[in-house]
Amino acid sequence: MHNQSHGTRIAELVQNLRQGTEDDDTLRPICSTCEAFAKPGKKLLQCSGCKAIQYCNTECATRAWNGIVNEQGYMRQPHRDSCKNVQECTLKTPQMQEMAKQFPWARQQADGTFSFTPLRASKELLGSGHEFGWWTEPPCCGTTMAYIWGFLLLEDEHFNEHVGWKLPIRHIPWLDFDFGGSAPPKSFPSFEHNWTNYYEWRGLPMTSLAALLLHWPLSFYKLLDVLGLVPTRPPIKRRHLTVHLVEAEGVLDFLPVFGELALLLPNTDLDIVCFGPAVGRLLEKAKKRPSCLASRSYAYTYTAPKISGGGTVRVALSPHANISMWDITDIAHLRTEKKPDAMVAFNPAIARYNEWKPAVLASRALAIPFAVTEFLERSP
Repeated sequence: MHNQSHGTRIAELVQNLRQGTEDDDTLRPICSTCEAFAKPGKKLLQCSGCKAIQYCNTECATRAWNGIVNEQGYMRQPHRDSCKNVQECTLKTPQMQEMAKQFPWARQQADGTFSFTPLRASKELLGSGHEFGWWTEPPCCGTTMAYIWGFLLLEDEHFNEHVGWKLPIRHIPWLDFDFGGSAPPKSFPSFEHNWTNYYEWRGLPMTSLAALLLHWPLSFYKLLDVLGLVPTRPPIKRRHLTVHLVEAEGVLDFLPVFGELALLLPNTDLDIVCFGPAVGRLLEKAKKRPSCLASRSYAYTYTAPKISGGGTVRVALSPHANISMWDITDIAHLRTEKKPDAMVAFNPAIARYNEWKPAVLASRALAIPFAVTEFLERSP
């Protein structure tokens, strides 16, 4: 998965972690303009205004301040126009850090960030392949190994939860409650939107690493809440929601984790339809395996126990998925069939990439609510 130097560094970090002498797993600072790494022993220049953006020299700082024209001929927003907003965003850093500090296994590094790579590696949850269960991820460090997002869906059945989660039994957020031996949470979901309360509602100890995967379905739930699609009281009549997940590659390897949404949305049938280039590539592979999960109408389904509200989640891979995030054919498809109740995307950098314009236009033209999560509140 990693080249020799990176692999050696991770091994050192894991050894230090196990010996109780933890070391930081921080990245070398990068110039915001030319994206060059800081040279060893040399610090980057820091913007005197926001004190967040860094540059390798005054030339790069001046270019960023006035606006940079990218390879496509578009000008990035001049930093002089965003500096104040970036500064305001940095004031929220302590609030963001407190979220991670709820967990005893989260360690803040010298630069204020958190890295879970050594922790995952120490628990054998870092790597690519079946042996890593739902924690599998693409190789890094420039390897030429071909990785198929969602390759686990080319099998005929899903992992059971113990194999998929690869966590101690008490640390698993069970959905198969007979197998796990834990009691299903009672409906209606009642918890504050923080990890401590959620873990208590699910009967998990704070030592569980489940949050490192659970944050995906819970982010999905939060987006639905922002869009007004999460009821404040149990629905009297059963309802149906269809949500399009645009550019879904990052979640294809652990679709069963999204069964969590059935517990959160009682008396609701939720259909999630996945779009994006990775979905199209996976479906091409699935043509040779007609019995596999990816070839089925729904690649994953789950129904919560009656005591938990009996919600249902079904995840489909859109046959309209292609090489783009979303294009005019998807819009035409929506005009001929029932529109989704919402569109969502995870960390798309939606303001940076032109590929997202059709999705945004479809949302506006067809009055489809659209919500996203992002890595950055403001781009530098």
